[in-house]
Amino acid sequence: MTNQTINTGGSTLSQIGLINALFIDQPSNNIYLSDTGSYCMPTYCYGSNNNRIQLWSLVPGTIAGTTVAGIGAYGAPGLYNAIATSYGLYVDLSGTLFVSEYGNHRVTKWFRNSVSGILIAGTGISGSNLTHLSGPRGVWVDGNGDLCVVDSDNHRVVKWSMNATSGILVAGGFGRGPFSTQLNSPTAIIMDVYDNMFILDAGNQRIQQFTPENNVGITIFDGSYNSGFGLNAQSMVMDSFGNLYVADYNGMRIQKIILITSSSCTG
Repeated sequence: MTNQTINTGGSTLSQIGLINALFIDQPSNNIYLSDTGSYCMPTYCYGSNNNRIQLWSLVPGTIAGTTVAGIGAYGAPGLYNAIATSYGLYVDLSGTLFVSEYGNHRVTKWFRNSVSGILIAGTGISGSNLTHLSGPRGVWVDGNGDLCVVDSDNHRVVKWSMNATSGILVAGGFGRGPFSTQLNSPTAIIMDVYDNMFILDAGNQRIQQFTPENNVGITIFDGSYNSGFGLNAQSMVMDSFGNLYVADYNGMRIQKIILITSSSCTG
């Protein structure tokens, strides 16, 4: 991927628009881009969106990506060959792509070389019961193959098993709030090899850890102190040492958070 790609917005395979999410597939040395924002130049935006997921090789000299999901047009709730704005991506070991569609209130699954996605969570209509999602963001697939979804506008995280028609509440879900059983507009999720969940609870400016089968969160980092990160923190990743990196949207920076823990993470 070249600097020119980053600086020149557009819709060709050598161009991208505003990127709303990233996922690095380390075994293949590829990066997946949620190219679902507007084409933006340094001084203005065109007002058009690519509405696609792009795969780029991280090998130096790569000059173009491959579209692996979406057809470059906005995806209405009943269409599965197109996608809406996405703030969450996940790729499993088989190369299957999971796309969280904020604008369509659903998560779709895309097998390698497929031209259409499969609905695996939500209905495409915003709602608050456990058959629906409302503004989903981050997604993660655990060691059992279950999908965990940050159901942001419902202030909760829900788990969907394979072929399930409804989710199971695993964090939050008791209304928007600051207490240990509540979340406030969460945006991202990471799970470690011990099935601990780390939730970027953006509206509360904190990171919450939930241990398996426990709906009481522990605040492991309070972003409201010392300008840690703002209310619009959008994304979070973890390195192989268990350190967290938060994309602080309003602060226009990435914050590294060093965790003192015996746990480790491989993804």
